[in-house]
Amino acid sequence: MKRRDFLRYGAIGIVAAGTAATSPHGPMFAQSREIVSVAIHPAFGIARVGNSPDEFFLGPEAPGPHPTPGDGFKDAAGRIKRQAARFRVYGLDADRNVVRELTAADAEISWTVHLANTKAAWYDFQQAFDIPGSMGLPPAPGLPAADPLRSTRRNKTVTGVRRARLAIDPGPRSITGTATNGAGSEPRYAFDTGRFFDAPVYLGELRTDPSGRLLVLGGRGLSAPSVPGTLATTFANNDGWHDDIVDGPVEATVRIGGRTLQATGAWAVVAPPNYGPGLQGIVTLYDVIFDVATRIEPARTPRRPSFTRQIYPLFARHVQHQWVNAGFLKRWGWGSPGDFLEPRTLAQLADPSAASRFLRTELFHAFRNPAYLTYEDNKLPPYYGDGVDLPTPDDPRQWMAVMPSQYGWLKQWADGDFEADWPAEGLRFPARLEDLPLAEQPGALDRAALDECLGGAFHPGCELTWPIRLPSLYSEPFRLRRRTGPEPDWGDGMTSQIALAPDGPLSASGPGDLSRWMAVPWQTDTSSCLSAYMREIDEFLPTFWAARVPNEVLTQDAFRTVMNPNAAPEQRQAAFQERVKWLRKLPVRGQAQPFINNFIQHWGAYGIVTRTPGPGDPAFPAEFWVETGFGDPPLGT
Repeated sequence: MKRRDFLRYGAIGIVAAGTAATSPHGPMFAQSREIVSVAIHPAFGIARVGNSPDEFFLGPEAPGPHPTPGDGFKDAAGRIKRQAARFRVYGLDADRNVVRELTAADAEISWTVHLANTKAAWYDFQQAFDIPGSMGLPPAPGLPAADPLRSTRRNKTVTGVRRARLAIDPGPRSITGTATNGAGSEPRYAFDTGRFFDAPVYLGELRTDPSGRLLVLGGRGLSAPSVPGTLATTFANNDGWHDDIVDGPVEATVRIGGRTLQATGAWAVVAPPNYGPGLQGIVTLYDVIFDVATRIEPARTPRRPSFTRQIYPLFARHVQHQWVNAGFLKRWGWGSPGDFLEPRTLAQLADPSAASRFLRTELFHAFRNPAYLTYEDNKLPPYYGDGVDLPTPDDPRQWMAVMPSQYGWLKQWADGDFEADWPAEGLRFPARLEDLPLAEQPGALDRAALDECLGGAFHPGCELTWPIRLPSLYSEPFRLRRRTGPEPDWGDGMTSQIALAPDGPLSASGPGDLSRWMAVPWQTDTSSCLSAYMREIDEFLPTFWAARVPNEVLTQDAFRTVMNPNAAPEQRQAAFQERVKWLRKLPVRGQAQPFINNFIQHWGAYGIVTRTPGPGDPAFPAEFWVETGFGDPPLGT
């Protein structure tokens, strides 16, 4: 694979052993080129809420395992730390090649961010508007068409000018300098002047690091009704409720060498906590947005997929799910017949020769076709999809497929038409972003942030939802088009015809415009989108969002048994196979209202499935993901 192809399609996410951490254009050459423009990366920065009042950690910035804070993802009192999104500015030459990262040592950088939460002022979520069943079309050939979907306003009894009280919009905040607002206590950098009805709502704050890079931190994960005592009743649309999930544009003005440059802007997203850091969805948000990028710029599509960067992850992620869903453990986990990472199996998967063609072909046909021409309930990935209707499906989108680009790559792989680039020494990941070649750092930032987010199922979704897959949303690949004037009132009902119109609400974006399509509050959706809703068919699968919201986990007690060399081998193996429900302290799952309201109150007490070294025994994996911090602080307090 030529280097220019590697950079063009941006498939940075796994670094093969032997990759040099130097650019073919060395530092002296890079610094000699003139900077004519600047751009912010990551293009989408992902922050996450947490209920720790003081502590936070940085989101991933380089491809590979999610870095684990030295003292974990919870503070000493058992509260979840916030995840901060860090933004950087890169100087580009006339051909848009990276010259260098710009910090406060090179330039004066002034950052401006505008975060807002407009969920309560938007429309109910029922289903994605961009699928045939929502448009009044047959969901697949030969199936009947339903009426077009029409969603009414949330809080529709709040009318006229009073609806402005539903939008939590504190306005923009600006920051400059180094280590500014280091303690997070300076009021002018806080997004705390927005209100829901008459109640102030804290949405986060801005800081800078010692080099002048921007840090965006979100809120505390708090959700509440405007009338105390009001219970949430549904997974997505709870009138009278608000949360502190937000998004909005990130801008930077850079003064360097007597010139002032306006940076190509980015977008900040503040999402719910990540309860499985480092575990990626089968389809990630990067996969979704890259698929969109290939439709905007077809030249980004690789002529041949790389096994290491585009095929291997689809199989490795199935195996990774063994730590968050017992069905994955049984089918694709360590020691199972379907373990794709078993060395002999992996060697066959990486082999383009005719000798492995049968296996490749069989596995290609095991994946669900994203054309959704028929029901394929037993295909991969074993996820619910965008068109869920339980218990009786009426749309093939009841189950999720990989992206069309990924499906095409799998077909090429099955045919032996792929880059057989699996390194014999295994994989090596950069310890820091700076260990990557300079030219690859912006793309690595983009991918590291988005690979930690789910690319479905969008019902409505975990970090973002279905609009993110529409080309109309973007001014260029990975960059959202800004709204430049007031948004029209779209009327009392939202439909596919309105949502997908060339000049509709998805033709440009403003503060809060991505998160408004999500559930309110976030906890009701997180605690509702679990797994195995038809247990007479399978006890554990399909699942919704296991990589972010675990279903079954390995506990600390079981892990200690595995790690005990004095325990009997069969006892250690039994402990390894033992999984318990992550939400095991909530009321009975079938009692939906107590279930979701309990989670609203106690979401911070649930465990974080955290990467940790295994026992160093060939009978077990080299790495484990183990539930940590469960019930701390104690549930019910």
